[in-house]
Amino acid sequence: MKYQCCVCSSRFEGSQIKDDFKNGVKEGFLCPQCGANIKDDMSGETAFDKKAKGTYSFYAFLLAIFFLDSKIEQYISTPLGANNWLVIGLLFGLAAIIYGFANRGLLKEANVLTTQRVSA
Repeated sequence: MKYQCCVCSSRFEGSQIKDDFKNGVKEGFLCPQCGANIKDDMSGETAFDKKAKGTYSFYAFLLAIFFLDSKIEQYISTPLGANNWLVIGLLFGLAAIIYGFANRGLLKEANVLTTQRVSA
């Protein structure tokens, strides 16, 4: 897992974290690049979560598919003579492909956890 320093914006591996407890750093850790006292912001959000486009639309579409199951069967599955679960699976897959395509640049990035300064 990688971290991004909130002070100098550098990215570093968790194994590069400097623990300076011996010298009085009681909370957090030091950035290996700038030496700032930082800590994980505990939001659980990664850089992908903050930059992704259409996340709420994606979840809303998935919920709409779930709750409109009977309408999908009535207007799509029955006229096509297809299994309703197959059609719903294809719609979920289509939503995932569109979401992935909209965020294709972010998918290549490693997960990076954000940090915050330790208050003095």
